[in-house]
Amino acid sequence: MARGIAFGEDKIVWRETTKHQRNLEIWRDEFEDFVPRRVLDFHVHVFDHATMRGRDVHSVAGHPIAKYDLEDLKQDLPEVYPGRDTFAVCFGSPSPRYDMAGNNSFVAANCDGKRFFPFRMVDPAEDPERIRADVIEQGFMGFKPYLDYVRKADRNDVEIVEMLPGSIMDIAEQLRLIVMLHIPRKRRLEDPVNQRQIVELCRNYPHAKIVLAHIGRAYYLANVTGNLESLRTLPNLYVDLAMLNNWEVLEHTFDRFPRERILYGTDVPIALAPGKSVEINNQYTYVTPVPWRLSISDDHGKLVFTSFIYEQLRAIKKAVDRLGLGKAFLESLFFDSGMKLLKSVPR
Repeated sequence: MARGIAFGEDKIVWRETTKHQRNLEIWRDEFEDFVPRRVLDFHVHVFDHATMRGRDVHSVAGHPIAKYDLEDLKQDLPEVYPGRDTFAVCFGSPSPRYDMAGNNSFVAANCDGKRFFPFRMVDPAEDPERIRADVIEQGFMGFKPYLDYVRKADRNDVEIVEMLPGSIMDIAEQLRLIVMLHIPRKRRLEDPVNQRQIVELCRNYPHAKIVLAHIGRAYYLANVTGNLESLRTLPNLYVDLAMLNNWEVLEHTFDRFPRERILYGTDVPIALAPGKSVEINNQYTYVTPVPWRLSISDDHGKLVFTSFIYEQLRAIKKAVDRLGLGKAFLESLFFDSGMKLLKSVPR
């Protein structure tokens, strides 16, 4: 049966899993002997129909959907990683257009803290006492801020301290929570404001754990080179690999950043869609089979795609092979480091 959201009589099918024979062959040929028996995805978005407020759809790399809930995730994980035990850190879809409070409640109600671990989206305009109460009452293990909640006319002017004011970070510090940080600003990891504020965040809140999503959004090599090394001595700073398809960035990270603080993550549901991130002249873009505002699309239909996830696994494998990293590193990357971090949060 085709899977997707119906519009009229059509079905949009966008998930690239081993339900497609070509992906099953890729898994068997390339990943069956590479991916460890346990996989913890530290970066997953889930949301229900109500989150969209009945008038919006969510673009998954150019494919419109109206939900991606825990039932979808439970079906997809074993189809992406056949024969593996799978786990995920889950948070909502961060956008001021959506129902943030409802999405947070949905995440908390559907994550069991054993296989699926809930993080709470936070808006800097919220009442801190409401945030604290939600964490305690609903079992959130971390925060997911986002630059759009700062609501500046120019998103490139947003600063980390505006996304995470002291009132929110005090809660993260006191409750020893994890913060999944999608850093702002056009220059990303190389931006001096970001560099300074990441250091201040880690030092001022030593019991909070800060995860730089997407390795600080460093999707191309020039953005990570020389900019990750200055942060490696911060003991409460981690990085996740969500949507990283560039093996050179991954090799640099595995070689220059403490390996026990590198976490596997994907950015599902977008990462399930067909496409690849590519580097061009010290820039990056995505290539997708359908138009997407962030991509160059294959309008001639010349390419057969697999998922962003499998392109990411290919990049990880190449970097691991080039550095001669072994089974212990892979088990740490895909599961052990992330689970150890989750267990550091008092329950």
